[in-house]
Amino acid sequence: MSSTQFIWLGFSLPLALTLLLQGSSCKDDNSQKSKVNSTRPTANQVNPTPNEQGPTNVPEGLWGGAGIRLQVTKEGAEVEYDCAHGRISGPLSVDANGHFQASGTHVRERGGPIRLGESPPEQAASFTGDIRGQTMTLEVFLTAKSESIGKFTLTRGREARLRKCL
Repeated sequence: MSSTQFIWLGFSLPLALTLLLQGSSCKDDNSQKSKVNSTRPTANQVNPTPNEQGPTNVPEGLWGGAGIRLQVTKEGAEVEYDCAHGRISGPLSVDANGHFQASGTHVRERGGPIRLGESPPEQAASFTGDIRGQTMTLEVFLTAKSESIGKFTLTRGREARLRKCL
């Protein structure tokens, strides 16, 4: 056996073993994913069926529309607007009629650079709305001033159309 063939065998054998080991772990992982995904709502099941235990959570994932992006997680949601951002504290739950109400924060942004150590003030906010099929209507209010930030229409799985401050 020549030295070139010996070197080639030295590189290809560990690579082949790595691929074989990863192949079996991926199969196991995929079967676990299919078990997990079978309990998740499908796109046509956005309006969860109410149960005797009370409200259900808004489906996790991206909701977007004109001037707003909402990323829903188990812990709450991150909100991004044209010239602001915010956070919904706690799980976002809907009642039997698809209505929700939550509290969180709202932060106004401004154009231009932000100085090191500068952080715009957070304001307490309330988030109310409804979900019908794949569509969410969301209204945001600053609680201290009872000032409306706006009413938005979002669609599940759609990316937002944002125009950030200049």
